[in-house]
Amino acid sequence: MCGIVGFQNLQRQQFIVDDSLLTRMHEKIVHRGPDAAGVWSSQSYGIGLASRRLQIVDLSMEANQPMISADEQIVIIFNGEIYNFRAIRTELEGLGYRFKLQNDTEVILYAYQEWGIDCLKRFDGMFAFALFDKRDETFWLVRDRLGVKPLYFSLQGGVLSFASEIKALWELPWLQKNISSLAWYHYLTFMVSPAPMTIFEGVYKLPAGFYAKIDRHKRINFTEWYSPVTAITKAEQKEYYNEVYCIERITDLLQASVKKRMVADVPVGAFLSGGLDSSLNVALMAGLETKIKTFTIAFADNPEHNEFSWARKVASYFGTEHHELVIGEKEAFDYYETMVESLDEPLADVVCIPFYYVSKLAHDVGMKVVQVGEGADELFFGYKTYSEYVKLHKRVWYSSQRFMPTLLRKSMYHVARPLFEDQPLKADIMHNWAQNRALFWGGAIAFSETQKRAYLDDIHRDILEKDHVIDQIYPGFSQAFDSHSIVDYHLKKLHAIDPQADIVKQMMYLELKQRLPELLLMRADKMSMAASIEAREPFLDHHLVEFMMHVPGSLKFKHQITKYLLKKVAEQLLPKEVIYREKIGFGAPLAQWFGSGAYFPRYFQQLSYDAHYNQQAELATPLWQVSGGMNKNDSHRAVQNWVLQQLWAFTGHRWLNK
Repeated sequence: MCGIVGFQNLQRQQFIVDDSLLTRMHEKIVHRGPDAAGVWSSQSYGIGLASRRLQIVDLSMEANQPMISADEQIVIIFNGEIYNFRAIRTELEGLGYRFKLQNDTEVILYAYQEWGIDCLKRFDGMFAFALFDKRDETFWLVRDRLGVKPLYFSLQGGVLSFASEIKALWELPWLQKNISSLAWYHYLTFMVSPAPMTIFEGVYKLPAGFYAKIDRHKRINFTEWYSPVTAITKAEQKEYYNEVYCIERITDLLQASVKKRMVADVPVGAFLSGGLDSSLNVALMAGLETKIKTFTIAFADNPEHNEFSWARKVASYFGTEHHELVIGEKEAFDYYETMVESLDEPLADVVCIPFYYVSKLAHDVGMKVVQVGEGADELFFGYKTYSEYVKLHKRVWYSSQRFMPTLLRKSMYHVARPLFEDQPLKADIMHNWAQNRALFWGGAIAFSETQKRAYLDDIHRDILEKDHVIDQIYPGFSQAFDSHSIVDYHLKKLHAIDPQADIVKQMMYLELKQRLPELLLMRADKMSMAASIEAREPFLDHHLVEFMMHVPGSLKFKHQITKYLLKKVAEQLLPKEVIYREKIGFGAPLAQWFGSGAYFPRYFQQLSYDAHYNQQAELATPLWQVSGGMNKNDSHRAVQNWVLQQLWAFTGHRWLNK
C-alpha cells in the first residue's frame, strides 16, 4: 500500500521539473506510506513521479518506489495490492523474464512490458498506478475495477497533475482552488461529489474501471476498461436461478476472496462488529490462520446500538485476539476538523469517525492490514430500504409507467403534490414517477431535487460552461443542475449492455458505479490510510461481484429476507443467532449529538454563521432552514445537517484558503 503523486508537462511553457515540488507533494500524504519515500524525474520528458510506501509485501528497501524496469524503459508508481502476482510472475518467468524482488510492483512492470495495457485484465486486486513507457513515450493513469483505490488528477496550467489525495495537488503552483457549483449541487443529493467530478473545479476523480492514456503528442484519452456486467449463455443463466448452485458458488468465491486477501508479509486482522458480514469474514479468516486479531468500536452515548456483546461472542467462538474501543461525542468532535482535511472534499458519511478510530486502534497494536465488510450489503441486497424500493416498483411503478399515459401521471402528480409538502423525498419519488424517471437513485440520498429547486433558485440562473474533461470521460453526460443526470447516465450504460436488467440489477449497478466507489470505498480508504492502515474488502472481489450481477433479485431477496443467499452461506459457519439477529448497522448517534450534544451544536452554529460571509457558501444557507436546524431529533435531518456542515467547511474560508 502506498500513496502516489506526480505530474507530466503537456503544454506549459518553460516548464522545469522540480524535485522539491514532488517532495512537498509526497510529504502531504506521509500517512499513506510512513515507511519509505522516493522520487524519480526526467527533465527531457517533463515528468516527475513520487511515492510513499507502507511496507506490506516484500519488506526490503529494494522494493521501494518509483520502480524502473531492468532495461530502464518503464517507470511505475503503484498504490494497492495485486493478490495473484505470484501466479503472474511464474507465467512471466516461463516467458524469459527474470525478477530480483518478491513483490507485485515489479510484476506489473514486466506484465505491462509483455502484454501492454491489456495486462490489467490479468490483475486480481485493488490498485491505482501511474506508468511511463519511454519506448513510445506513453503515460498511463489507471484505477482498479471497482474503485477501491482513489486517483485524482487535474489538467490545469497545461500540466497533467495527479495524486492519491487532493491535498497533495495544492502544493503545485499552477493549480487553482475554486469550488464547482455543479459538483456541490450533486453532492447535496448523493453526499459525495459523483465521479469524475470533485468539489473543486478542474480537479477530477478517475472513475472506477477507467484508465487515462497520454501519448507522445500529449493527447489524452479516457477508456473504461472494466464493467461488472459480463455476458453469459442461456445455459449458464439457468444455473443462477438454482439456489443450491448459488450457495455453493458464493461459498467458494468468498473463501477464495478471503484467502487471497491474506497475502502479506505482515499479519492481517479484521474489523468485527458482530454483525453478519464481519462475523462471516472472521469465520473464513479463522479457517486460514490460527490466531487473528479483531477490532470493535462502540459509542458511549449510544448504548442501545452497542454491539460489543455480539462481537465478543464471535471473537470467543473463533478464538481471536480481540480489541475494543469506546468513544463518545467528545472524541468524535475532537477528530472532526482533522477528518474534514483527511477527506479532501466533502464526504458526508458519519461512519468516517468510527472507521478512523477503529483503524487507529488496529494501528496502535501494530497492525498494517485489516479485512473489512464494505460491499456486502450492496452486493447481497442487505438494506431494508432496498426491499421497500423493490416492493414499490413491483406494486406500482413498473406497470403504471408502462401502461398509464404520461399526461395522466403528470396531472395526478400536480393534484397530489400539496399533500407531500412536508415529505420532500416522497414528493420527489412521485415527481420521478410522473416524469418517467428512475425510482432508485442510490442507497443514501440527502436532499431531494424538490428541496434543492425550492431553496436554490439562484443556481438555476447560472450558465454552465461545458466541462470538456467530463465530456471526454462520460460522453453524452448531461452537465445540468439535475442529479437525475447521474442516475440516467449509468442506467443507459447498463441497458445498452443488458436491456433486460431487472430493478434489483439496476440498483446494484448504480451502487457499484456511484455510492460504493465514491462514498463507501473512499471513506474506507481515506480513514484507514489516515491511520496508516490498509483496508481490504473481500466482499468486493470482482469474481464475486460479476457472479452476483447475474443472480436474480428473487434469490437475493427471498421470503422477504434481505441478504438471503449470504445468510444461507453463513449457516455453514456461524450460529443462527448471529446470522438472523436484527441488523443494527455501522453508524453513529448523529441526531443525538446534534440535538443535545455538548460540542457539535455550538461549533456548527458558529460555522454556519461564518459561512454567511462567504459568497459561495451563501447558496447553501437557505437549505439550513429546510433541514430543520440543529434541534430536531430526526435521523434524516441530522444527516442533512451533516451534509451542510461539510459543504460549508469546504466552501467557507477555513479550508478553501488553506
